[in-house]
Amino acid sequence: MTNTFNIAGADGNVMVPVLSETGSLMAYVLYPDTTGTLQELYSCMSIFRESSDHSQRIPRHSSTLFINTSGGTLYQGTPFLHRNAFGCTGQLIINSQSKTKKMAKSASSGGTLPDRIKNDPAFERTRENIAEFSRAGKAAKLMRTIFRDVTINAKDKITQSRLVKVMSRIITTDPVNERGARTVHNGDLQQLQNFNFNVRAGIADSLFVRCPVNFNRTTGEVTVNIPVFIPRNMVQQARGTTHFRIVAAAAAINFDTEQYEYAMQGTPELPYNSDPTQAITLTMALPANSRDTVVAVLGIEYYQRVNSRSYALKSGDHNATSVVLVDKAA
Repeated sequence: MTNTFNIAGADGNVMVPVLSETGSLMAYVLYPDTTGTLQELYSCMSIFRESSDHSQRIPRHSSTLFINTSGGTLYQGTPFLHRNAFGCTGQLIINSQSKTKKMAKSASSGGTLPDRIKNDPAFERTRENIAEFSRAGKAAKLMRTIFRDVTINAKDKITQSRLVKVMSRIITTDPVNERGARTVHNGDLQQLQNFNFNVRAGIADSLFVRCPVNFNRTTGEVTVNIPVFIPRNMVQQARGTTHFRIVAAAAAINFDTEQYEYAMQGTPELPYNSDPTQAITLTMALPANSRDTVVAVLGIEYYQRVNSRSYALKSGDHNATSVVLVDKAA
């Protein structure tokens, strides 16, 4: 709150600040000080300034002074509320002891809020939003569950909320069902493409190698082709890294029933050095001719090898897993 001051005039009167219940300045009222006591108390905290028509004392400090209008007592420090403040005419201009107004209860507002949300026609839009938001939350949780083993070190604290946001957008693109009944399955699932489970790093930020991803729905195979590359040139180094590996996973997902088929494969741990790697193809077998949506992810994991034992590095800035394929059945 802005500090508020009493203003002492040369004629013996004082302008007293009137504060609201929240402590903010509402007005000043004229308070007579015929004895000059207040001006004496102000002498160490004010400066004298003259003008052509009047003189007054103006505070020079940020200390806050207040006056009890009923007793004329000077207070310094914590602001309080002036009760029953009077103007120069003797009329009551502010009565702070206002009574709390009670809202009249509407006859149509009976029942508890949960009951009204479930049954009141006025909450129809709310029920629709709740239903669709619930589906988005379940779809987001399903994605995290499916790809848990390749995202355990490649996620952030808001992965779930970011996924829910994407799933909610997907639901709104459902052209089949009415509002409140729209689903993830009927929406534009391509919006999942390039989703990064770790907001700080996507696969393109840590692995600078183009790895083509292919899916054959007839056979159910998902393949990731990793070409020859030099790790020191094409892999973003995490602090302490001696080895790394590239992982891929794919799943055929039914977002309506929450059933899925999952497959995962990764490279062996590769040394982080200047020696060229060998070309590698990662193959994941899913059910042939599946009518479910197929989602594939690609990630990178970092390790530090000590005495022939590898320790996973939980580098939140570089561990990455991203969606690289979304294929919806026609």
